[in-house]
Amino acid sequence: MPAAARTCAAPGDTAVRPAILALLLAAAAGSARGAAPSAALPPRDLCAEAGIPVERCTRWQPGIPGGIPRRTKICATLDAAALGDGRADAAGAIQSAIARCPEGSVVFLPAGTYRITSSIMLDKGVVLRGAGPAATRIRYDSPRDLAAVYVAKLWPEYNEPAVDVTADVPKGAMAIPVASTKGFAPGDIVQIDQLDDPAYVDHGGCRWMKRGPNRGDDRRPASPEGYRAQGQTVEVIGVAGKTLRLAAPVHLGFRAALKPQVFKPTGPMTPSGPTLKYAGVEDLYVTGGRNGMIVMMNAAYSWIANVESDGSPATGLGMKGAHVTLESCFRCVVRDSYLHDATEVRQGGGAYGLSVMSQSSDCLVENNVIFNLNKPLVMRASGGGNVVAYNYVEDAWTGAMPSMQETTIDGGHASFPHMELFEGNWAAHIGTDAVWGNSGWLTFFRNHASAQQLRSGTAPETFDVAAIGLEARGHFMTVVGNVLGVPEKGLVYEVRSNPPGTGQPAVYRIGHRANGGNGGGDSNAYEDPQRPGTTARTLLRHGNFDFVTNRTIWDPAIPSRSLPPSLYLTEKPAFFAERPWPWVDPDGSLKLRTLPAKERFDLLQARRPSR
Repeated sequence: MPAAARTCAAPGDTAVRPAILALLLAAAAGSARGAAPSAALPPRDLCAEAGIPVERCTRWQPGIPGGIPRRTKICATLDAAALGDGRADAAGAIQSAIARCPEGSVVFLPAGTYRITSSIMLDKGVVLRGAGPAATRIRYDSPRDLAAVYVAKLWPEYNEPAVDVTADVPKGAMAIPVASTKGFAPGDIVQIDQLDDPAYVDHGGCRWMKRGPNRGDDRRPASPEGYRAQGQTVEVIGVAGKTLRLAAPVHLGFRAALKPQVFKPTGPMTPSGPTLKYAGVEDLYVTGGRNGMIVMMNAAYSWIANVESDGSPATGLGMKGAHVTLESCFRCVVRDSYLHDATEVRQGGGAYGLSVMSQSSDCLVENNVIFNLNKPLVMRASGGGNVVAYNYVEDAWTGAMPSMQETTIDGGHASFPHMELFEGNWAAHIGTDAVWGNSGWLTFFRNHASAQQLRSGTAPETFDVAAIGLEARGHFMTVVGNVLGVPEKGLVYEVRSNPPGTGQPAVYRIGHRANGGNGGGDSNAYEDPQRPGTTARTLLRHGNFDFVTNRTIWDPAIPSRSLPPSLYLTEKPAFFAERPWPWVDPDGSLKLRTLPAKERFDLLQARRPSR
């Protein structure tokens, strides 16, 4: 890995937080949009139907129950003639409209180009809505290294110490026993974490996005005894005695021996509390973010929908950072959007697409197009229960090493993502890495991983080419019901040693970068696949079709040969309309049908300027 890659990309706000705060301080549900059947408890055990052992699954019910609420009360409409000409500074007017509008209402930006010279802070439960991405355009035109839009109450304050958990909290638990419930109330969004368990967590040298020994490691309360990579964001629905009752289950479990703790933000105090709920950004275009484009932080039940985030300096004002960041979020949604390009496509955190991080949990990333970035879709210290589904994710690369095939959907780029579901996506290279620690208990279900992608870079892919790439110390990965590779790509079925190493394209690349962590690692170094606890030994593969063997390979120890359509949906999602679903069918005569996001991408490409 080149030296430029040896940087653990911190949350983009860390160095500029006081400046952002100074700048920003200067400045009822209707019909459901994108309603998902996943909001209701599935009537049957979908994992069991797929033959997946219960210990590898959680109850995936992501996003906003009932779908995104469609707000109908328009509180403020900006004057497009005066503010939407691309020259006037519209930031103050937009911020003033947000400030005076009540929760549950809409600030509407009619068709026009809205130039802003300071970031927009959506800090209450209102919706910032445009007339569509082709009509309403926000251009962040400032030299300050800030995001264009913050969906957050900045900055979260943690003025109280974390509270000890007094007993084991097993996987599936709906309550947490604590030493004290003082300061906790129904509706609180809190986090639970524990000290790293060396049996399965490899910290990897990345001190961000999780609590650690120094307050400087993370804005949350320090953990003097060590790092806490495994954590989850949960909602409290009841307080009884010394017990917090939860709205969603614990996804992996916490052991009393590892000193779990619970904590929450104590400020900024607003009439609705320190956590943002039911805020939305929808139906618009945004460009120019210099430290991310849209940052959603300490938010719950909030959303980004039908947004184009344009990072191209040719068609917009560029983008540095991540197009969308979900940081310490609960049940947030990103859907129906198009995230693409960056000022410079190179590793180091400046060209990410969508980053789910800081123990965000139970979020839904669905039906998006993400294109031409270094890490198009990445989980970084995420908190479990998240679902990444039915997205078209294409063209992951780095200008520092153009011939390397990057991981297009990266399930783990900072320890310790766990119990996440990746379903129904189309991407070249799906998996997880060991660069900044490890991950575990990830499930990849009914995806198409082609091992082949469009190339916006200047060189063809010659190494690290794979459909599924699972690096070292990836514990209990589950790969079921996928269609892998493409015909005549020159793949072999599996590489898990050197030779043949990184130069051999493969359906599966398993256990590489064995000396990774702390930003480094040799892609030609592999774990011993026979050693207990390695990626290869804990991997479950079942019902996957590949174009090397040209057959569907089932695990002989699993009797089930019939896969459910989904592990989180109980009926066809509305955005498939008349198209067949599931669109990936490893055991059918037609393996791949139409993915709506890919269909949208093809239409977008027809209109995309030539490079």
